[in-house]
Amino acid sequence: MIRKKKKSGGYTEPEYPEQDEPIWDNDGYEDELFSEADGENYQEEPIYPQDEYYEPEEEYSQWEEEPNDKCYQYDEPVNDKKVKGKKEKKVKQKKEKPQKEKPEKPKRSFRKFKIGLITTMVVLLLICAGIVAGGYYVTVSDVNLPKVYVDGVFVGGMTKEETVKALENSGWDDRTDIALRVKLPAGVSFKLDRCEASAIYTKEAAVKMAYRYGHSDNIFENLLRYLENFLVPVDVSEDYLRLDENYIKEKTEAGIEKFQKKTENLGYTVDKEEGKLSMVKGAGEMTINADALAQQITQALINEDKVLVYDHIDNNLEPPDFDAIHEELSFAPQDATYDEQFNVTDEVVGCDFNVEDAKAMWGAAEPAERIEIPLNMQFPEVTGDYLRSLIYRDKLGAMTTYYDGSPDARINNIKLATEKIDGLIMMPGDVFSYNETVGKRTEEAGFQAAGAYADGEVVQEVGGGICQVSSTLYCAAMYAQLETVSRTNHYFKVGYLDYGLDATVSWPKPDFKFANNRDYPIKIHAYCNDEDSSLTIEVWGTNLDGSYVEITHNQLVVRGMAEYPEVVTGYGVTATRHVYDSEGNEIQTIKEPYGIYNHHKEYIDQQISNIYGETEE
Repeated sequence: MIRKKKKSGGYTEPEYPEQDEPIWDNDGYEDELFSEADGENYQEEPIYPQDEYYEPEEEYSQWEEEPNDKCYQYDEPVNDKKVKGKKEKKVKQKKEKPQKEKPEKPKRSFRKFKIGLITTMVVLLLICAGIVAGGYYVTVSDVNLPKVYVDGVFVGGMTKEETVKALENSGWDDRTDIALRVKLPAGVSFKLDRCEASAIYTKEAAVKMAYRYGHSDNIFENLLRYLENFLVPVDVSEDYLRLDENYIKEKTEAGIEKFQKKTENLGYTVDKEEGKLSMVKGAGEMTINADALAQQITQALINEDKVLVYDHIDNNLEPPDFDAIHEELSFAPQDATYDEQFNVTDEVVGCDFNVEDAKAMWGAAEPAERIEIPLNMQFPEVTGDYLRSLIYRDKLGAMTTYYDGSPDARINNIKLATEKIDGLIMMPGDVFSYNETVGKRTEEAGFQAAGAYADGEVVQEVGGGICQVSSTLYCAAMYAQLETVSRTNHYFKVGYLDYGLDATVSWPKPDFKFANNRDYPIKIHAYCNDEDSSLTIEVWGTNLDGSYVEITHNQLVVRGMAEYPEVVTGYGVTATRHVYDSEGNEIQTIKEPYGIYNHHKEYIDQQISNIYGETEE
């Protein structure tokens, strides 16, 4: 390699090819630019001292003519030998390998490109890091973006709690609570919930949607949203809120179905008390276009309307046949009646109306409007409801007796016979038979052996005690003004009723019978009460005149022993019914069958002993 040292007083520089920028090594010499491996382009190049400023030779002469303290004086030799020695050495090197002519090199700019590239990459990395950091900051932030609105309410830069308060202060709850009411013809209406229709968010959903804008999982998208929102306000209701078409369709169809059901062709109705013929104009003929109604509902929700009135009917309506209706309703009045079994045939109300007036009213009415045509009503005097109300309306007669102290078998027989007569209905003219109604008293029928009177003796007999039921019924029948057909008193006086009020029965006779001689049917209600050991029998029927009965009896002494004429053997008794009208005036007297009640043998013997001083054998 050829090196060139600086001379103290000036030197002659060999001619070298031009080079843009020499490269200096640490020892002050220029490094080789080419090596032998470069081939024909190889050329040793001189290395210049780092502190040497190289200029052509003629320029040095100018410096000598105009000396300057800051410039070297090249005419003074310094260390001449040393310089010469080195010069000779360099010459020898040049002789060893002659210098070849070096072609012109292109200007080198790789280092500048590298520096620029690195700088660009660093800037880009810094920008990317900033984008990531900014996107992360926006994503994890707990506040809304700076210029966010929810349906016109500003909530920008607010936390969720602050958003809730802002919505409440704006009256958000009132807006969500107000439903859209849709009114159809015929008085049909239905409601749509604004939140369910997605016309407005619920307060909770509004808070969520306000925060959701710019807080997705994509940090780059969130940063972009932030920058956009920083410049341009955003209302999330406009971006995300979409009406629920399925909900609107469902409610629309339900409302139309309700309308069709109410306006189905049910003909006409007659209000007899008000005297009106009512009908709905177009009933069964009207249809509503579901798509058109849904469109109107959608617009009303957008406009935040509270009420939507929709009265459009698609088809033409034909008037009813008022002449035929007049023929159906035009009747003379007729009273309600009973049949033989006292079933009621309802009354017929007389009716009439002006056909021409009815047609005019129908023509002036709107579709689905209810028309009320005045009627000329003629009401009968007797109605079916009145006749039905008369049946078993009044308690005609009743009697209560007591069986306390009776053995269980006797109580069983009383209850069994009571059940058999309870609920019995008798039409006018019917005759009641106790034996036929209760039936033969047998153990198979559930009756038990208990005390009874038979041929003047007290004996144990199956069904003993049922005479208390027949006697109680006899008293109730007398108070109900029913006719006694057959009645026999007991041989001895009974303990549960006074003289003349009892009726004994046995199988097959004697029997107790009475007839319903009233104008209306009667019904027997019989029941026992274990709390007070009572038996009650009531006769229900119809008492139109308000009359009532009181019972008295006439008691006569019976002396039936010729040998002992002073001894009283019993009493002959006749019961009498006194019938009074509603004002208390006696209007009738009815005598019941006469009967003799005998004294028990013990009582007769006591009389003989007291009167005659002897005892009957």
